[in-house]
Amino acid sequence: MTQASPRTPTAEYAELKAFLKYFSERFGAARAVAPEQRPLALVEAAERDDPARAPGSLRMAVNDCMELSSHWPWTQVAALDAELHAKGLLSLSQVRQRVWGRYAAIVKHGQVRNDADAQVVRAVLADAMLAAALPEAERATLKGVLAAHDRRRVEPPSPARGRRR
Repeated sequence: MTQASPRTPTAEYAELKAFLKYFSERFGAARAVAPEQRPLALVEAAERDDPARAPGSLRMAVNDCMELSSHWPWTQVAALDAELHAKGLLSLSQVRQRVWGRYAAIVKHGQVRNDADAQVVRAVLADAMLAAALPEAERATLKGVLAAHDRRRVEPPSPARGRRR
């Protein structure tokens, strides 16, 4: 399997900005605020006024998207991933993998601690393009920790040990 070539900071920035544009337009919480206060407008203002600050502004706006979508079921994430792929954009799962500390913690610690972690892993594995781009060892780890989590959820509790009679 070949590894994807590393992205330049400029290419990464452009990909994340395109994701932000689509996500913020599609999930309209931004419609409730004045146009100049919308996430993309704030990032573009930072690009004009203080280019060194723009990457931080973009990161904050993308993190807001991650927070907004953090409670979504993995099926909703998978549907959005397909929609984004069809438009040639990074999927939500790809962005989560790049910027979300929760994903990094799952991989680092090799465990799914709760249902929210499990949803992240399911969404990453359901995104065929992303799953195929992951190193085989990381993909195997994700499958293993998800299977272990699912087994814990369906196993009946063990009888209490050392009960007094």
